[in-house]
Amino acid sequence: MSGILVVERSTTLSHLLRRTLAAAGLTPRSELAAYLDAIDHLKHSAELKQDYGVLVVGAPARLTRDFLALLEYLNGEAHRALPVLLMAHEQNAEVDTWIKRRGNAATVLWTQFSRIPGALAQLVPDAARLTPQATVAAVPSTGIRILFVDDSQSVRLAYQQLLERHGYAVVTAGTLAEAEETSARETFDLAIVDYFLPDGNGDELCARLSKIPGAPALAIITGTYREDIIVKSLDAGAIECMFKNEAKELFLARVKTLSRQIQMQKSVESERQRLDGILGSVGDGVYGVDQAGVITFINPTGLRLLGYGDEEALIGQPAHGIIHYAAEDGSAIEASESTLGRAYLEGNALKGHETVFWRRDKSGMTVECSVLPLAIQNRRQGSVIVFRDISERKSADSLRWELTHDKLTGLVNARHFTHQVAQELQRRRESGGYSSILYIDLDRFSAIVDSAGVAASEKLLVEIATVLGKRLRELDVLARIEGDRLALMLSGVQLENLFPLADSFREQLHQCTYEVGSVRRPVTASIGVAVISRDTPSAEYVVEHSRLACRMAKQRGRDQTEIYVGEHDARIAREIEAGWTERLRQAMDQERIVLLVQPIVPVAALPQRETAVVQRQGWRVNGSGTQGQEYLFEILIRMVGKDGQLISPGVFVPLAERVGMMPKLDLWVLNRLLRYLSGVRGVKAPVAFHVNLSNMTLADPESLKLIEAAIRTSGVPARMLVFEITETSELTSLHVARKFISALKKLGCRFALDDFGTGFSSFTHLRHLPVDFVKVEGSFVQGMPGSDLDRKMVGSITQLAQSLKLKVIGEHVDSFHTLEALRASGADYAQGNYLGEPRPLRSVDFAALFPHG
Repeated sequence: MSGILVVERSTTLSHLLRRTLAAAGLTPRSELAAYLDAIDHLKHSAELKQDYGVLVVGAPARLTRDFLALLEYLNGEAHRALPVLLMAHEQNAEVDTWIKRRGNAATVLWTQFSRIPGALAQLVPDAARLTPQATVAAVPSTGIRILFVDDSQSVRLAYQQLLERHGYAVVTAGTLAEAEETSARETFDLAIVDYFLPDGNGDELCARLSKIPGAPALAIITGTYREDIIVKSLDAGAIECMFKNEAKELFLARVKTLSRQIQMQKSVESERQRLDGILGSVGDGVYGVDQAGVITFINPTGLRLLGYGDEEALIGQPAHGIIHYAAEDGSAIEASESTLGRAYLEGNALKGHETVFWRRDKSGMTVECSVLPLAIQNRRQGSVIVFRDISERKSADSLRWELTHDKLTGLVNARHFTHQVAQELQRRRESGGYSSILYIDLDRFSAIVDSAGVAASEKLLVEIATVLGKRLRELDVLARIEGDRLALMLSGVQLENLFPLADSFREQLHQCTYEVGSVRRPVTASIGVAVISRDTPSAEYVVEHSRLACRMAKQRGRDQTEIYVGEHDARIAREIEAGWTERLRQAMDQERIVLLVQPIVPVAALPQRETAVVQRQGWRVNGSGTQGQEYLFEILIRMVGKDGQLISPGVFVPLAERVGMMPKLDLWVLNRLLRYLSGVRGVKAPVAFHVNLSNMTLADPESLKLIEAAIRTSGVPARMLVFEITETSELTSLHVARKFISALKKLGCRFALDDFGTGFSSFTHLRHLPVDFVKVEGSFVQGMPGSDLDRKMVGSITQLAQSLKLKVIGEHVDSFHTLEALRASGADYAQGNYLGEPRPLRSVDFAALFPHG
């Protein structure tokens, strides 16, 4: 028994815990973020005889059912002897009682985190038990890389540790999509896939992976023996079926057998590639290097092209130091920065790589080369390089342009962009001020390629580059990083205006459209923003942080803008937050936040022929008060800037969350809506209004009291209010959220779960939160006309929700075709610009919207 298992939900506290342990010379063996995952992992670790020396658990501020389940499990015989250190926010009588009864446990408050090493030493006097046992030195690396796919974090971790102890390199994935993404990015020899995954079955993944070049060997692992699963898996390309309940020795024996087959195939393939390299070298220069990049042979053509009379001057010399030591302009390149040098060292293959080789007389020669790694009996034996002179084919100017630009769009490429960012960073260090990087990732671009075709999607990229390029100033730089990812450097920006500026580029992209069937749709993108200041460590640092911010924007639901401010940029954060705190306060005080409204129409109220759809006040609601159907309307908000321009909530809502003003903003919006509704008369149809509530508001007891009081005093029937909570929100506590929701439901209010299907917590929220409506994430709905997968996704969500007596709303209905697809899925309501674009609340005559008859 050795090593530390850490269980902490908070990323910040996990980081603090790791740093505290590291200062004491300790490193956790494993880390988990969920209490139930910890129970599963401890079970698997016991089965694999990989018990821990101590367990460190972060207790929640308010005890949850999952945390208490973990404490109860630890009282069982299997882990009764396991020392436990609980990290608490404050003393808790129930936790203290548990510790006294258990015996080998202790508590340390987070405010006294420096006492953690001492507490561990008291709990575990044998220091060796705090350090993971080293892998037995006699077990060599097998050279086999395995992708292990399972939706359970504890199962992934247990099998990863088991395989790594036996010399395998293991990468894990939790979903079909993550496995595909990882396989596209990395090369594996073997993929072991759980059959039942959240977003598909293992045979689907096997079928997809088997089609890619250099596909890994495929094996299915499952917890139950079912003949149909085995048949489907083998038909999809799997060569082995394993079972989780079989002995680990048998599992390892199966993997070892597969590994031997893989190694034999790799050996044959490497020999074939070696012969192909030699046979394909006629007329081209060919030389070989060992793993260190030292030349081992060169053919006569290579000698002639490089200007050498015999091979003696080259053999035994480092290829980088004598052939490709400098860039085209003559500037020196370090071996570690050389693409060829890294390929030699890492054993990577290159094809069609263009660079400059230097002749014996120091003149440069533009070449196209390929690197072919060699391996004999699973041992790397260096590489063979085949090159040809292409100087006559390309002029120096065109080559220089191609080295720094993307051929399709004409934008600078990633490498040159980083160089430009480095120059901008130097300007900031010399003159101060700020610049910014916008990392732009087009949303669902793969779906655009599938629906519109490669040619149309490439044309769209060129159009996007042109539209964005029109706004560039002299020192601004726009680049295509890769695929559908762009990056924009804005020189000399004001932090106060950074969010509106960045978000304006996101909105500008809506000008670009693509066609699906007969419907044209706007391009959307997720944008991540990072700030360049004189304190920025490097160009790579700020570009990477903009990429991270972009990923955060995607996780929030796409078509969003997110800014990243690192731990070392506290001054920048203060400037941004101080300015926006005041702007938000003034906007509320001066009534510069505008309420808009968008209809949510019962699908049953809409005819099945497009020509029969009736518009009223510019909206396709098509119903009347006599039909008895309830009509819903979502309240949206915009901020009016001092210049009169409308500011998207995608800009100021994240900032309000950052500075803790969302509860005030939510209450402000609710009070204005209630004030308006109290004066509405003569509406003949039952109506209700959707109002968004932030995660911060749900966690604030004081906000609950104020909302209850506002509803009671307004005279507005509570049933007219439907509060929307976002599925992608990281709810601090489901217990707190449930309590908040239950209190308002007692008044008659209802709740909707927004953006359903975008996160892994979808079904957890649906299970634990007493909502009345489910709003399907708009990208699924929008993709239904051209995607069978999206139709199945929406249909499945609809069936599940309706089985729970919930109403289903489909967002982003942008055409009649989308409406028809949504109708076929069985959804109850539709929302989107086809039915009605958002309008100022006070401009809508709700009484006239539903005439008699």
